[in-house]
Amino acid sequence: MQGSGAGVVITTPQGDDMEFAIKFNFKASTNEVEYEALVLGMRMAQDGALHLLAYSDSQLIVKQVSGEYEAKEESMVQYLQQIEELKTKFKSFQLQQIPREENVKADSLSKLASALDDCKT
Repeated sequence: MQGSGAGVVITTPQGDDMEFAIKFNFKASTNEVEYEALVLGMRMAQDGALHLLAYSDSQLIVKQVSGEYEAKEESMVQYLQQIEELKTKFKSFQLQQIPREENVKADSLSKLASALDDCKT
């Protein structure tokens, strides 16, 4: 799935949303895209946030990050290692699963990113 996209929404404590549509120019599975979105969101938030509450509509990602599910694929293990490292940048970190219907903004942004033509620089 060349050209997958991800959507990241960062909400400040004041309730302001920062929305990002990210296009990946590499092959990625659905789960890899979900992990990429989480990693990117954590990296973006680390410069200004002490506490991070993240949401994902992916049960697999949430359960792997919490340790309820074991990551068996090497790529998933590598993503988990990145997340564990990023978690140390925050005083507290939580990842909660939300229904897909409550993830409309991020889902719309991912579809927008996927639909974009390749950008040339």
